[in-house]
Amino acid sequence: MNKYVIICAVLLVSLCAAPSFAAPLRVFVSEINAVGAVNKEEMKQTILLLLASRINSDTISSVATAAEADVLISGTYVAIGKVFSVDALARTAGGKSLARAFVQGENQDELIPAIGKLADKIRSELLKQFAASAAAPAAATVSANLPVVPAAKSDIIRPSELQPATTADFIKPREMEQGSASGWLSKRLTGSANLMAVGSVRADGSRDLFLAEDRRVSYYRQAGEMRLIAERELRSSEKIISLDILESTTGSELYVTIMRGDDVASEVWQLQGDKLVVTAEKLPYFFRVFALAGGPKKLYAQSMGRESDFYGDVFEASRSGNVVTLKNPVKMPRFGTIYTFNQFRDAAGELFTLAINNDNYLIVYDRDLKELWRSNDKFGGSELFFQKEDLANSRTTGDNFRWIFMNQRIQVTAKGEVLIGKNDGFWVLGNARSYKKGAVYALYWNGSSLEEKWRTRETQNYMPDYYLDEARGELLILQVVQRAGISSRGASSLAIKTVK
Repeated sequence: MNKYVIICAVLLVSLCAAPSFAAPLRVFVSEINAVGAVNKEEMKQTILLLLASRINSDTISSVATAAEADVLISGTYVAIGKVFSVDALARTAGGKSLARAFVQGENQDELIPAIGKLADKIRSELLKQFAASAAAPAAATVSANLPVVPAAKSDIIRPSELQPATTADFIKPREMEQGSASGWLSKRLTGSANLMAVGSVRADGSRDLFLAEDRRVSYYRQAGEMRLIAERELRSSEKIISLDILESTTGSELYVTIMRGDDVASEVWQLQGDKLVVTAEKLPYFFRVFALAGGPKKLYAQSMGRESDFYGDVFEASRSGNVVTLKNPVKMPRFGTIYTFNQFRDAAGELFTLAINNDNYLIVYDRDLKELWRSNDKFGGSELFFQKEDLANSRTTGDNFRWIFMNQRIQVTAKGEVLIGKNDGFWVLGNARSYKKGAVYALYWNGSSLEEKWRTRETQNYMPDYYLDEARGELLILQVVQRAGISSRGASSLAIKTVK
């Protein structure tokens, strides 16, 4: 009898000592590079989605953002002829390497099974690593793996305000724990808006706001609530891709950049009382009104090329009726267009140029447009696009049209801070994009790179546009709360955050 008791005790001790996982390990596939692929962007997204889905198991959960993850996975796909190799690296958020693995194949038919094998290898190595760490003293494990979450009450999160969170069985939004956050949120607004233009503030304190859907502009007056004043709708063959407002001596002028078929045919609308009246049309330019390098707001224009989507330099523009005069050209860096660039100055007054490339990385150029720095994280992200017929490449792309996606605005403040939006998505594959959350980041140049100064809390919806009203210290964030459907225009909302 004593022998059986001793055996049972030994077994019980062994079971207690065995490592276990209270919750699945959270993994985020952050980035896949592609070298030698025919369709580079499509291949990168395909492998990313395949690896993210196949690494899921009872012990590992694939999450949607890096902020949720315990482990980040990046990889590289290399193709030489028909032969390919996929290498993957798993690391902690702090950059410590945890596991490496690779697979290779003789042709593309072997790609999907190979990604499954790669996921198995990474999963096995990660479980070994975390099983070993589970055997370490509990205090060391907790301190090493605690997630970092914002502790500030404000909607603006600054790096100095980040602190470890206490563990609990129930997780509540911090606003509910610490009181309401600063700011204002509108009620549901009819229409899934892509763009926002912020007008002047009236004597009574109300603000003019303009929201653009694909073929409609809605004029609101915002005070205690958003009140719809007027709407103007375009023809079914037209699409709005940019919306800007310029305050002139004659009043508020709305520059509406419109694609009509394969051509840009922009219009200028003037606010006359409570009506939107067309004062110029069929203008062959992309327009944008913004503060270059944090200076005064000006109107800029860029032409469309026959073969290229955006052609030549960006110019300062002035208008008289249907006549647009261009002056003071601004040379564009690689990847730079009127919608993807801005400039800033450092503390010594040195001028730098910013641009978002096709892969959504933020790039800083010097005065000679030589690349100085490139972000490790992706920024921007937009579902707004226009199309141009591209029959010459249809055999390669499988599409008779080329899709040109717009991007988040880059706003530079008078203090030289760089503001840029960032959307994360659960479906971004080729020309299919569906983002689910967004945030605005404020960055500053430290002499060698851009560092985060603050960021907003992530929205729970796609964020198509934002704007910082420096004079009032308010950040306006446009959100899509319901996408448009066959029989519905969808819905939007506007949030206003106080920036101190």
